[in-house]
Amino acid sequence: MRNPIETHWRMSPDAGGPTVVQNEGNRPSSAAGVIPFRRATTPRTALVQPTTGTMSTAQQPTQITIEGTGYMIALGLDVTVTTAGNAAATAYNEDAPWNFFSSIVLSDVSGELTNLDGFMQYLFNVYGGYFAPGTLLRASTDTTLYNLVSGAGATGGSFRFHISIPVAINDRNFLGLVGNQDRAVKYQLRDDINASTAIYSVAPTNAGTINLQRTYYSVTVPGAQNAQGIPQQIRPPKFGVQHFQTQMVSPSAPAGGSTVNHFLARLGNTIRFLILVFRSNGSRATAETNMPTRIQFLIGDTNIFTESSAERRWIMYNRYGFDTTAAAAQGVLVYDFLKDVINQAGAELGLDWLWSNGVVNAQFQVTYPTGFGSTNNSLVIGTDDLIVPDDIDVYAAD
Repeated sequence: MRNPIETHWRMSPDAGGPTVVQNEGNRPSSAAGVIPFRRATTPRTALVQPTTGTMSTAQQPTQITIEGTGYMIALGLDVTVTTAGNAAATAYNEDAPWNFFSSIVLSDVSGELTNLDGFMQYLFNVYGGYFAPGTLLRASTDTTLYNLVSGAGATGGSFRFHISIPVAINDRNFLGLVGNQDRAVKYQLRDDINASTAIYSVAPTNAGTINLQRTYYSVTVPGAQNAQGIPQQIRPPKFGVQHFQTQMVSPSAPAGGSTVNHFLARLGNTIRFLILVFRSNGSRATAETNMPTRIQFLIGDTNIFTESSAERRWIMYNRYGFDTTAAAAQGVLVYDFLKDVINQAGAELGLDWLWSNGVVNAQFQVTYPTGFGSTNNSLVIGTDDLIVPDDIDVYAAD
């Protein structure tokens, strides 16, 4: 499989990249004195509808409308659960507190941009290249950023964390942002709250109160001219590229002492990274002690890599600068294509992305050790990908 950068302006179908048709009307023209969109626009944040309530042993569906303004680049979710009068030896399940959200779905009438559970959304934040590697909130001692109280103290069972839903993949050119000015068609955010039994292995004596704050991140639509009368680009140069975050449970469950083919469901798009979450007997910690001995990734009949879990962990450490303990990601392997500038995830121009249009199948062929077991096993595959229209050259200068 050839890298799509080999032919910069026009890419053949077997290269996997788009056939590029220049869209001169949407490209910045320094010769004509047009101010580029990135310089003309202004990033903004705004608090949107919050949710308050009380933790429950049943899931609590929540959905809000994202009122239209500017171009949407991200959403932020700030969760605070506060307990009082606790006397139980409070303890958390292994995906907590991130699994506070049973699902996070950002959609409009045409489909879903994001459809993840809370823990997978956390992994996307950690490994997606959107933020500086190593800036993990759970490593912060600032309790306004991250807090997790366990044990029998009065506030046992209290926690706080922040999680982001990136729409644009970076702040350099906001690739993947979406317009949100249509008053008739609005984006919906469903961020369902999980049952307390999913979050706690030992629940607090009294159910905690919930304060869920949401922040809308956007950039303005620039005026046609600035204050000096110089023309400005009012649309991003690569507007129309769409960014998706999804997950799927492999229909072929892992099985100890065997090799299993796990096929990808999302083909045809441009893949930025893949996250594999292994569970043995329902636990990532159990899977961690018996990780696969051999993993082969095939696109069609082309081998992309064959390696051990240990080798992948070494690659992850080099890309991100922290190990699995720091990331609280036991049982997790990440396959990223995000480092074509320097060996650091997020330093990307898209040169290493995998173009899967025209691909019939892609799969992880995984060899599991005997100790992995055969009960309540699963593999969840998270995929971050882009749809790049044929008339947009993502490698052209902004």
